[in-house]
Amino acid sequence: MKKIILAVSVALTAGSAIAGDVDFDKRWYVTPNVSFVKPDSEKNASSGLELGLAIGKFITDRISLDFEVSQGTHDLNNGGEVEQRSFGLFSRYHFGENMGFTPFVGLGLGYMHVDQSNFNSERQALGSIVGGFSKSLSENLKLRTELRYRLENSDDTHSGEDTFADVLFNAGLSFAMGEAPRQETQTTLVEKAPQLDSDNDGVSDANDRCPNSPAGARVDSTGCTIVDGDDDRDGVPNSQDACPNSPAGAVVGRDGCEVKVVIELQGVHFDTDKSTLKPESIAILNAAVKTLGEHGSIRVEVAGHTDSRASDAYNQSLSQRRAKVVYDYLSGHGIANDRMTWKGYGESQPIATNDTAEGRAQNRRTELIVQ
Repeated sequence: MKKIILAVSVALTAGSAIAGDVDFDKRWYVTPNVSFVKPDSEKNASSGLELGLAIGKFITDRISLDFEVSQGTHDLNNGGEVEQRSFGLFSRYHFGENMGFTPFVGLGLGYMHVDQSNFNSERQALGSIVGGFSKSLSENLKLRTELRYRLENSDDTHSGEDTFADVLFNAGLSFAMGEAPRQETQTTLVEKAPQLDSDNDGVSDANDRCPNSPAGARVDSTGCTIVDGDDDRDGVPNSQDACPNSPAGAVVGRDGCEVKVVIELQGVHFDTDKSTLKPESIAILNAAVKTLGEHGSIRVEVAGHTDSRASDAYNQSLSQRRAKVVYDYLSGHGIANDRMTWKGYGESQPIATNDTAEGRAQNRRTELIVQ
């Protein structure tokens, strides 16, 4: 058989610029792993296990490099056994996370040291094609499983063949070394122009129950117009009130109809596909507790939203759980339960496109809707 010269390149980074301002996890990690190996039939060897250890890191936000060593012993069908020790470099390209799983493909190069009963030791060149997925279990622990197609090229074999193809199913746990990088987040509760006086009535918007009072109107301490014939006491005369039965304390527009006031809790983040608050969210929620405490008459709905990834039912359930977690935090820090409700809206109310990562990030949000 004509010799096959392995020339598989591990340069998956070709064509991918390493951007200096891209934020990604640059920690080193180690991955103890085990492979179930189905050898090429020409080897006349039985299937078995190989134990391995890899060390590596990400060199961009999507490309990783690993150096790996592995060893395994296989029984020969004609008696005796063969011991294989492999050394290789693997490069993997990781796609975007979906439902908590991150798929990848990769290539590898290396060599294998072979000791076979009653024969001299030999070395074989290796080339591998890999595909699989990983899943984060914590900030420092990740599960990785993959299928490998391994080609071995030898100049001196005992079976008469010079090229073999093994199939391996590999699984391992990656342990990242050091603390995970922390993303800087906004730590202030954003309300729309809280110190402005949009209607120039002498009452700031933060305290104005009637933020659209007519120009020149005389108002009380709550910013509502003092008029005769205002049955629902919303600051709009009955003659101009399109909604004459507005609820007490409601924020109304110039026509006397209730308007929705939404406070977005920017910086409240959750672990991927979970309802667990990230540490940076606490400062935002503490600011919300302070604001609600200073405005004791405000009633709010805690609303949870997601992007459009995953199914409608899954996103609905996830948004409900996240809204309930924020509700419980506010309740546990002194905000009365009768001032709040909570509801999940899933992916039904996007505020940006779901076709880009930036748009999806805006759609994953938690809001306080003033009732």
